[in-house]
Amino acid sequence: MTRLRWFGASVAAALLLGGCGSPAPPAADATTTTRAPTTTATTALTSTTATTTTVPVVDLDALDLALQHVVTLEQPIALAAPPGSDLLLAAERTGTVRFLDLRADGTLEAGEPILDLSDRVDLRGEGGLLGIALSPDGTVLYAHWTDGTPTSHVDAYLLTGDMAGRTLLTLDQPFRNHNGGGLVVDDRGRLLIGLGDGGDRWDPLDHAQDRSTLFGTILRIETGYPEADGYVVPDDNPFVDDPAARPEILVWGLRNPWRFALDRATGDLWVADVGQDEVEEVTRIPAGELDDGPNLGWPAFEGDRRTDRPAPDDHRLPDITYPLEDPACSVTGGHVHRGGDVPDLDDVYLFGDFCDGLVRLAVRRADGSVETRTTDLVVPLLASFGEDGAGRSYALSLAGNVYRIVAGPGG
Repeated sequence: MTRLRWFGASVAAALLLGGCGSPAPPAADATTTTRAPTTTATTALTSTTATTTTVPVVDLDALDLALQHVVTLEQPIALAAPPGSDLLLAAERTGTVRFLDLRADGTLEAGEPILDLSDRVDLRGEGGLLGIALSPDGTVLYAHWTDGTPTSHVDAYLLTGDMAGRTLLTLDQPFRNHNGGGLVVDDRGRLLIGLGDGGDRWDPLDHAQDRSTLFGTILRIETGYPEADGYVVPDDNPFVDDPAARPEILVWGLRNPWRFALDRATGDLWVADVGQDEVEEVTRIPAGELDDGPNLGWPAFEGDRRTDRPAPDDHRLPDITYPLEDPACSVTGGHVHRGGDVPDLDDVYLFGDFCDGLVRLAVRRADGSVETRTTDLVVPLLASFGEDGAGRSYALSLAGNVYRIVAGPGG
């Protein structure tokens, strides 16, 4: 494998997540074909073995939840843990990654940094250390961060080694917003990387509908680390045989995917994409449709709303939308809760909004629709969600506090 480096042609409130701005372009009269959310309750795992799952029966209104403060960090931005392990890592936007140890009272103790990029990351605009992920065996740490030029970096570090690290991918950013920053590792050890359209407003460089660039996408790669530098493209990626497209692309047509997650039970990919002026959106992509290379429509569509930009031939509609109305400003994606100490929360997707801080719940139904509920739980500057190896769920405030989502007094 050879090292690949590619170069293209971003905190305060919504700025970190690339939120709202000036008035949107007028809606167009042109029509386009859209792909509605699936109505099939049978899905496949991200591994090569197919399976079927039952449609969850969850009463969202009956869920009684609470927030337990567990630790305070400096601008916590992401958690990472391999399933079933006691290993839990926290990333701080300022550039450090540190272990979190579980105390007897259920709180977490932050250790000394095991990785310190503070002299390399740049916090201007929407920059900084933006995401981390761990290999399935917990030996390799991946980090996604931006420097001052600005350039996005995705690096790999061997936790059992000297933490020197190797660069997997770099991408020159034309603006200081819409960097994406999410990282997810699937059950086959492949790394998914989220990248925004590069900024500024309304994708002025026409990146998101251009598959010859990495902007406005979620990528899927296989890393050679620690045996080799760089990465290779999986043979089953949707555009490996398309000479007009980057073969790393798994999902495209994104503005700024601020958190995406694979459901461990079904392989479905949940993608939260920050809106421009009017609509926030979340899309659930069934595992069986990832091989199609779904287009989520930006900038021809903001959520389910048509703009005046040229329409794609086909794109996937979001499953969840909510209006960009004060105090909401920018969607924060989460994950589907599995296990942990709140069994009634199983099958429920957690998400929220950076500005209003409200934790939101969603669950898919038998007809393919997604039902949502907004709770009264508030996490100021709600920047991210995470889970530990036991499946316990957490909400992270950029103001510093990390909360575990637990059963309420009536739960």
